[in-house]
Amino acid sequence: MTKTEYRETGGLPAELTTFVGRREELAEARRLLSQTRLLTLTGPGGVGKTRLAMRVASDARRAFASGVCFVPLAALEDETLLANTIAAALGVNDQSGRPPIVGLTETLADRQILLVLDNCEHLLQTCALLAGKLLGAAPNLRILATSRQALGTEGEAVMGVPPLRQGTEEPAPHDPESEAVRLFEQRAVAAMPTFSLTDENRGAVNDICRRLDGIPLAIELAAVRLRVLSVTELLERLDDRFAVLTTGSRAALPRQQTLRATIDWSYELCSPQERVAWARLSAFSGGFDLDAAEQVVAGDEVSPEDVFDLVAGLVDKSVITRQSGAGTRARYTLLETLRQYGVEHLAQSQQEAATRTRHRDYYHAMTARARAEWFTPLQVEWHHRLADDLANLRTALDYSLAQGDQDYATEIASNLGDYWMALNLREGSHWLERVLAATQGRATVERTRALWVGAWMATLEGDTEAALVRLNEAHTLAQRIGDGEAMAHVDQVAGIVSLYRGESERADALLRSALRSQQERNDAASVCVTVFYLAQAAAWRGEADTHGWAERCLTLCDTHGAAWSRSYALYLTAYQAWRRGERERAQRLLRESLRSQRVIEDHRCFALCAETLAWLAEEEGRHERSARLLALAGAAWRGMGTSLRGLTHVAAFHDACETRLRTAMGDSRYEAAQLRAAGLSHSQAVDYALEEHATPHEEPAQRTTTTILSRRETEVAHLVRDGLSNKEIAARLVISPRTVEAHIDHILNKLGFTSRTQIAAWATVHSQAPGK
Repeated sequence: MTKTEYRETGGLPAELTTFVGRREELAEARRLLSQTRLLTLTGPGGVGKTRLAMRVASDARRAFASGVCFVPLAALEDETLLANTIAAALGVNDQSGRPPIVGLTETLADRQILLVLDNCEHLLQTCALLAGKLLGAAPNLRILATSRQALGTEGEAVMGVPPLRQGTEEPAPHDPESEAVRLFEQRAVAAMPTFSLTDENRGAVNDICRRLDGIPLAIELAAVRLRVLSVTELLERLDDRFAVLTTGSRAALPRQQTLRATIDWSYELCSPQERVAWARLSAFSGGFDLDAAEQVVAGDEVSPEDVFDLVAGLVDKSVITRQSGAGTRARYTLLETLRQYGVEHLAQSQQEAATRTRHRDYYHAMTARARAEWFTPLQVEWHHRLADDLANLRTALDYSLAQGDQDYATEIASNLGDYWMALNLREGSHWLERVLAATQGRATVERTRALWVGAWMATLEGDTEAALVRLNEAHTLAQRIGDGEAMAHVDQVAGIVSLYRGESERADALLRSALRSQQERNDAASVCVTVFYLAQAAAWRGEADTHGWAERCLTLCDTHGAAWSRSYALYLTAYQAWRRGERERAQRLLRESLRSQRVIEDHRCFALCAETLAWLAEEEGRHERSARLLALAGAAWRGMGTSLRGLTHVAAFHDACETRLRTAMGDSRYEAAQLRAAGLSHSQAVDYALEEHATPHEEPAQRTTTTILSRRETEVAHLVRDGLSNKEIAARLVISPRTVEAHIDHILNKLGFTSRTQIAAWATVHSQAPGK
């Protein structure tokens, strides 16, 4: 008869520091553990898998009659000793000389126990096999494992552990959405008892936590550095985070004492090809999809066919995280800390230039495809893909300019013209100015296109003088190189410039000239744009659309399945209907256009639709709604870095509407109504314009606006209303005048205001005390 002894153990190590946050993760882990017998918590090194597992196990202890047993495996190098290690943790002493697994299965067979296997990643196969045997022999056993990679055994449930929530721009100390800041604060106080989180340092602390991706280990290592650095100095030094974050617990294993050592361990667990892929994937900024990875990672010893398996392997090892993109494609990202680690290895690999060139070439080709397929049913999909890859597009532009590849940069920037004009005029103008400066004096097709695209963008920003200068050069270059397509575009944009300058007859002539050339070339996308502006020219001259330009524009969009362009055609058709007095049709068409904003966030189209709806509301005597809609349109224009002043006739209707509203409502009521619409998000503004999710008293605008400011910002706004200066506010709130200035800047930006007077008026309207 064998002799196997079992003694009850303490189960879990005592927690030496406070446990912060993780409410949602705890709830999900408990739920999964109640439904499966093997749950593995996965995630990158330092993300907090062990602490979460310990807390889950502690909370579940009462559900297991035989208790909980914690088995640390990080220090175990010999996989043949795994069963012995678990047996020792359980207090099993089998003196029979049999294999340890026999004594383990006998001991666990009739026990109701939770076994926590911590840090399994370097013993994956052995852990998987042993877990399967134990679970098969012990029906009341449950296993909770932590690993950078799932065990991959039958019946396993896998839960990824994310970084700590990093909160809003200015998280409050006890805000559940600012777990990272709370962890930093607690560890900083432990390291330096005189530390306190204040209004003055909160922004820097939040930035530190963001820069460190909310990784608990990195945050804890950073907090310790406050013994020798101020918060500001620490933030400034995070560009070299691996050199700064080097002092961890001496009681921890060496690979858990520094940020670099923790990531080194993940790197060592990767195959040689996975290490190459990790380094090359660091060339991406803000994420990537599989197509992009196949083009950028492949090269030398890595074939395109290998990349899928390499990406999958890095996802399994928690180096890469899969995320949902706005479109239909799966996207992947590296935490910035892991990306910076990859950047170092890429630089050491002698493949950096080749990798970054492949990255540039991929995004250059992507923008060319986006331009070619813009006026097709893929238009919305391209919108989402470009939005998802905006950071990569910026990187490709920067790299091209830095390497002297001006033609690549020029093509990328101009290929994105339609995207910039709809979503971000300021950024588009920034890149067009840079590429035009870099190609000064060059007579190329690329520069010619950049000139007329840049002229168009300058026009939309209201700078028609700059537009004319660019058009003159574009005209000269197009003639010199014999670029007939560019000549048609020069005429088209010159017509748009004339329209914005109030020269509608000249605009009509130029646009018709462009239209003839574009029709000869069967350039449907350009024809649609030209027809759109011909309809506007007729409307702004006060003429009936006898040629049916607006309806023709709408038909073209429908024929080619261009949903984004269609939203503009709907607006234009609605505008024409309003001019003819067809109010019901105009409202119906405007709402149909606005519904596209659920899919595409286009501030220009929204502003035009909201403006026209405001005029309709004023005509119906709905003065409050009209004033709010004008405010929402104005906020959209400002958000793009422009205004409707360049749209002469639209501005005239706006001014007439505002004058009538002020007469009917009085200045104070009109301004109060506008203030109630201040600060709405784009989706909230769309809801309001569509009259969806609103009460009969239109309360959502007021309710959501009052919550857009933080508690402290609301407090500052009320003190501005009371007439206090920055110095007086600082004294009242016991903060520095500089912090007051920062709060006021945030208030102005969030509410779209330009003066303290507007803040005071807003605070008067929202007079309920903060926090009530």
